[in-house]
Amino acid sequence: MKFPLPLGGRCLMASMLACSCLSGIASAAGLDIPRGTLGVDRDLVRVGMKSQLTWEIEYPAPITSVVDLVPPNIIKPKKDMKMKVRVLGASFQESVTSFLPVEVQWSKNSASWSRIYYGLQTNVQPSVPVLQTTVKAGDTINFGGRGYRDRDWLPLYNTAQSTKNLVMLKNGDRVPSTVPALNGSSIESFLKPYMDTVTKNVKIGDRDLILLMELGQTNTSASGFDLQDLVILVTFE
Repeated sequence: MKFPLPLGGRCLMASMLACSCLSGIASAAGLDIPRGTLGVDRDLVRVGMKSQLTWEIEYPAPITSVVDLVPPNIIKPKKDMKMKVRVLGASFQESVTSFLPVEVQWSKNSASWSRIYYGLQTNVQPSVPVLQTTVKAGDTINFGGRGYRDRDWLPLYNTAQSTKNLVMLKNGDRVPSTVPALNGSSIESFLKPYMDTVTKNVKIGDRDLILLMELGQTNTSASGFDLQDLVILVTFE
């Protein structure tokens, strides 16, 4: 697209684009933003003259443009990419003030499960990936999580099985009703930046997947079934 703008307009447009980029970087949820290039038809413009601006805008594509999501929740990349996994929260508790250990595992191409995280909520560092690796087109990737209670490991809930204890969501998906997204006092603080409590939709990047897990019980009607015992974020680059 082309149309004439005065030189002052060129400076204003560049400033607006710079601010937009900074805003995207500062976003708590790391949302993807449109990217593009801006071109001008000349280096210098005399007073009273006008220049031509051209630009191309690339809008973020949904996660399904780079991976297939095979039921129930198996991830299958469509091309070679880098993959990062972060633990956002591990609110698996014995009481209000006492946390219990959790474990995150993953498997590629039906290989045996491998631990990538073990610890309490107090050990979680959301900004530090627990796994950084390269995946290839056609790989099958699964993630699982479980909690430790009464001196024993509870069942491993994973993306290769049909279970209500694990939910995988992409940007714009509806937040499950079992997550108290409308009650600020009930939703865990680590989950708030990734949920829109007004629209009740997920707000993450377009190359992200978020996994919500309930580790302690299977009764979806119970007040404690909130899918916040373990939350991980998977990002493809």
